[in-house]
Amino acid sequence: MGCLEENLYVIKSTRPNLYDKLEEILDAGEYSYSNIEETDARDGNKALIIENDNNKYRLNSIYKPLVEAKKWTEQYEFHNLCTSVIMFGMGNCIFVKEMLKKLQQDAVVYLYEPDISIFLYDLDNVDITDVLKDERVNLFVDEINNKEFKELLQENIDWSLLPTQIICNHPVYDKLYDEEYLEFIKAVYAANNLAKVNRDTEKYMAVTLADNAIRNLAYIKKSNYVTEFIGKIPKETPVIIVAAGPSLDKNIDELKRAEGKSFIMATDTAVKYLLAHDINFDAIITLDALKSITHLQDERCHNVPLFCVLEARNSLMAVHTGRKIWFRGSVYMYDLYSKFKRVFPPYNSGGSVATAAFSVCASLGLKNIVFIGQDLAYSGGVTHAGGVVRNIVGEESGKQYVDGVDGEKVLTRYDWLIYLEWFENSVRDLKGLNVIDATEGGALIHGTKVMKLSEVIDEYCKEDFSFKALLEETPYTFTGEEYEQVKQKIFHLRKEFTNIRKKAAEGIKSAEEVIKIVKAGKYNTKSEAKNLKNINKINNFLAKQDAYNILDVYITNMVADDVTTINTLTDDEDENMKKTIEISVTIYKALIQAADALEPVLEDTLAKL
Repeated sequence: MGCLEENLYVIKSTRPNLYDKLEEILDAGEYSYSNIEETDARDGNKALIIENDNNKYRLNSIYKPLVEAKKWTEQYEFHNLCTSVIMFGMGNCIFVKEMLKKLQQDAVVYLYEPDISIFLYDLDNVDITDVLKDERVNLFVDEINNKEFKELLQENIDWSLLPTQIICNHPVYDKLYDEEYLEFIKAVYAANNLAKVNRDTEKYMAVTLADNAIRNLAYIKKSNYVTEFIGKIPKETPVIIVAAGPSLDKNIDELKRAEGKSFIMATDTAVKYLLAHDINFDAIITLDALKSITHLQDERCHNVPLFCVLEARNSLMAVHTGRKIWFRGSVYMYDLYSKFKRVFPPYNSGGSVATAAFSVCASLGLKNIVFIGQDLAYSGGVTHAGGVVRNIVGEESGKQYVDGVDGEKVLTRYDWLIYLEWFENSVRDLKGLNVIDATEGGALIHGTKVMKLSEVIDEYCKEDFSFKALLEETPYTFTGEEYEQVKQKIFHLRKEFTNIRKKAAEGIKSAEEVIKIVKAGKYNTKSEAKNLKNINKINNFLAKQDAYNILDVYITNMVADDVTTINTLTDDEDENMKKTIEISVTIYKALIQAADALEPVLEDTLAKL
């Protein structure tokens, strides 16, 4: 086989989604790489030359491309653990291949090629099967799957991985494709900023998240989870997601005509506005661990079905007396439900209760999703319905103008911009959805159909629908003997807390012994090997405990600064060992503290089961 056949064969077997899109392009035959030349370098390799705007750009040395690539890799720290490389441009893959040789097996590479003609040239003329087979490489090519790049970054870049992240570009690419490079950098920084926001949120709310997760276990008995409703709501039934943006004041009363003809889902912040206008809605959705209870203080909403997460604010969950429907579980909840063959659908919250609502509705298989009150922009200086102004930290520096639904520019801020981009990516990527923006104000969500709410109701709200009736026909997830088994699993957390404390204490003792040995300069002793083996055994034990997934959340703020350095290595193996063991001690101590703090919370919950 030639290069093309071999490369395509590997793509088909290892990257089927990429292959399907590539096959369409190749079958159409409407492509060319006539702007690409190659020349023989003195070391026997090839050098690529790209013509663009009557200028020629050489991508490789005409003397020693391989030596050039090896020197290029020397500027980066590829030896760290859990390294993520985000690279702009693949060229003829000489640089990429040298980079992959330097990387550890636990590394992840996001390789973005902005010119499909170069990718097609490589397929036809270069053996890149080793790159295509490499499971570390996530490949994105313009006009094929480049739109997935930003979303995958935001899904996978975790704040703990930022210290070992490498952002780089193939030489010359930043000049040759300057506009594309700017968009590439923007996408990377957006993903990194989101990771930092998530880190700050997790650190700030860590204790509350763990506390809520334990207390809310008391509500599993009389609850459901979202998977049970997939396909149960007619897919043509319009779902109207009500957020609390300033424009909600314009069309809220129009919702009365949609009652019983749609599925009205209210975000928690919008509930009081709907009640003030005597609107009957089908469900509420809540997400935040610290959401103000004032949003649900009106007794009229206490029996309305509530889509929620295990970490939602417990005091808010406590006043709610209606059916609770879990739409996402913590790691602990996922594991608990999976033990009883209950599986949650894929979920990406997007960071706000409104994006969470969209994700839920999409997972339910609903075709017509309608937004109202989803401004994602200021109305004058107003941020929420009812003339309410809620400011955030760093608000002034994060403001910018974006397209509005009325064709004019509107002012938004950095948190809304994150949600706006999330909506646009989701609308683009989720095929078959009819997403309508009936907000009648605010930022334009590209990809949505802009309509007035009155027009939406006239066109889509034609068939009767009752979510209340659907719930009455749906039993709780766990009943009878099965719930007793669930309860026993939860009761077992008590024993696990005790075991984790005991093992963590043993881990501290072994870790301190290793640190003492390293400091004394005694190497490869039996004592060192014995204690390292014990630490590894303890770590494996802890990771297998269901309770660890709750305690791990609690200690986020306590160990966050240490965790961010754990993958960064130096040339001094003893120093690396010492640092790693010291971090282990920090984590062991934090776990003991977490178990001590949460034990009374657990006992209170067990008493309610």
